[in-house]
Amino acid sequence: MADRPITPSGCRLCGIPEREHAQRWKPPAGWHAWSAPTARQILARMQMRRRFARKEGQ
Repeated sequence: MADRPITPSGCRLCGIPEREHAQRWKPPAGWHAWSAPTARQILARMQMRRRFARKEGQ
């Protein structure tokens, strides 16, 4: 799964989806609760997911 892009609506700090998140430790954020991603992060993640899908389709 590490080869797949982050879910667009995943945590602002680590990219894990809200339903799977709870409390997580991830550098550099350390222990943190799920935080909503910024609009810029969502857009960038969506674009990354599209590029990944095109690459996989070839």
